[in-house]
Amino acid sequence: CAKLAEAEVMVAGGITDVLVANQLGSAAKWQRAATLQRQASVTVCVDDPQHVHWASAAATQAGVTIPLLIEVDVGMHRTGVTSHEAALALAALITVHDGVRLAGLMGYEGHLLRVWPQEEKTRQLTEAMSILTGTAYRLREVGYPVDIVSSGGTGSFETTAGLPGLTESQAGGGCLMDRFYAEDCHVELDHALTVLTTVVSRQAEGRAIVDAGFKALGSLPGFQPPWVIDPKTLHTVGLSAEHGILADDAGTTQVGDRVHFVPAYSDAMLFLHDHVVGHRDGRVTEIVAMPGRGRLV
Repeated sequence: CAKLAEAEVMVAGGITDVLVANQLGSAAKWQRAATLQRQASVTVCVDDPQHVHWASAAATQAGVTIPLLIEVDVGMHRTGVTSHEAALALAALITVHDGVRLAGLMGYEGHLLRVWPQEEKTRQLTEAMSILTGTAYRLREVGYPVDIVSSGGTGSFETTAGLPGLTESQAGGGCLMDRFYAEDCHVELDHALTVLTTVVSRQAEGRAIVDAGFKALGSLPGFQPPWVIDPKTLHTVGLSAEHGILADDAGTTQVGDRVHFVPAYSDAMLFLHDHVVGHRDGRVTEIVAMPGRGRLV
């Protein structure tokens, strides 16, 4: 999970082993993380001594132990410690504090997802992961346990999952897929997630308007627009919050017609939907609730 609130949903749903791949920035959130340990093992990332102090205080008060991953910056320059020395200092701090234990390390190579061609992407990913595995080696060398070395994402797992020294891949979006992963990251997996929309208006200049905009279709600046997969005579030319503007090359689209999209980026749209509809061979097979919707804290 990216957020503690998402982890709370997963634990309530019966998941007993959860990673919050993020830091928690307040004592109150660490208290919530401590409460979750009574029902599941919920591992949380740290990259600052303050995280350890908050985690220890919350866990000690709750009478639990919180497993911690030290996050290592492997080149994304977003979060994570930036040296072996900083990782060693955090490991030492975790070891002398009650209520916490060192579970391992984590790093994320998100800055390399769009690198191409494949040979160059593999080279840069291997170099980035060597920072993470090298840090794990340094910690083990002086006696710290590093059971988990976690990394990766859908845009890079085809390389990182096979690298030595890594124990876990965090690829999640690949089970759904979207245009970003397929075209920008060159991931070869099937598209399972699509959005079905309806034409609500026709314009004289050969345009059709559907009832889904950037909120429903997951478009972000710097990303390609959602891809129309049916009918193939339409393509996206613009999005507002609630409407998609499509060029109608054939001029045959009618109000009420259905338009099928592959979303631009699933991370930017799924959290706004209440349900996902499962279907096979043209028949609805299940309607899946999204209790993690909007859990952003």
